[in-house]
Amino acid sequence: MRPQILAYLLFTLTACGQTKDKSQKGTGIPKITTTQKQTKNMSDYSPTFDKAHPKAKVLLKEDFYFSPIDETGPFGNDDGADTYAGFKDWRTNHINDDPADFLFDQINKWGYPKFDIYETDINKLTPYLKESELSSRYMSGIDAAIISIAFGQFYLEGTIYSSFKETAIIAIKRQLMPEILSLWGDTYKIERELKLNKMLAVLNQIN
Repeated sequence: MRPQILAYLLFTLTACGQTKDKSQKGTGIPKITTTQKQTKNMSDYSPTFDKAHPKAKVLLKEDFYFSPIDETGPFGNDDGADTYAGFKDWRTNHINDDPADFLFDQINKWGYPKFDIYETDINKLTPYLKESELSSRYMSGIDAAIISIAFGQFYLEGTIYSSFKETAIIAIKRQLMPEILSLWGDTYKIERELKLNKMLAVLNQIN
């Protein structure tokens, strides 16, 4: 009996291994379904010029505004993309609320150390930047979230909540400070400065 049992176990293990291999190669239905769902979700949360509000199309004419990989674009960095996806969902049930409410929830969810988001004096921001090696990263991430929400609302609704537009202007001015720009390296900081100024000009044109 023992040889038969061993043979049966060997057959069963071999069969299981073959099934696992096929699943990993994408031949199983569940994996195909999941991939299709993820693709659809990614498409839903990827702003495009064609889907933009008519007022947004007038001002957001350059590709970087909709790029999924441009670090300076409003939706092209990780924090910006994550924020826009959350803001779009949140907005469906909070259409009349201040976008700042979502911003603070997002910062808390990330666990980023907070600083005065209305401050542009480098002397007052320096203590925060010196708290850890990641402080500049946290600041840029929070500013990216602010910019993403402002441009996300403009993209979806053709307007920006008045006080939050001012918050976004401050965030861009903060990222334009020489001390912050220099953190991006000599090669990229010139391009970043140019695009930040373009976004600032757009915000100043929105009523």
